[in-house]
Amino acid sequence: MKKMSFLLLALIPMMFLPVSCKKDKEVTCTLVTAATQPPVDMNVTYKATQTGDGTISTLSYVTPTGTVTVSNPQLPWEITIAVTTATNVSISASGTVKNGSLNISYNGTSGGATIAGSDFCSQETN
Repeated sequence: MKKMSFLLLALIPMMFLPVSCKKDKEVTCTLVTAATQPPVDMNVTYKATQTGDGTISTLSYVTPTGTVTVSNPQLPWEITIAVTTATNVSISASGTVKNGSLNISYNGTSGGATIAGSDFCSQETN
């Protein structure tokens, strides 16, 4: 009986411990914006930002002469380029996040015409 009482007294505090611990898992993010042809020649600003521990391993954006890929860009990242009506404007990125977010976007305006696109990935842990 003494063994049973001791065992019960030892187990009671364990009832107040969490049943399971949430493990922080890294999420892989694949970000892509839809391609847009500007109606007029314009300057387009491409951007990539993060919050928390988000990182981008590769980022690609379209120029009038082709696609440019940047490895491990330092965030926040931004570039503005002149594009023509024949350019399929878009940006894409691959990265990871445990607790935070990744954002990519493009925005262009000229003569009353505007184009824009964005994508994001996030994970919040407590």
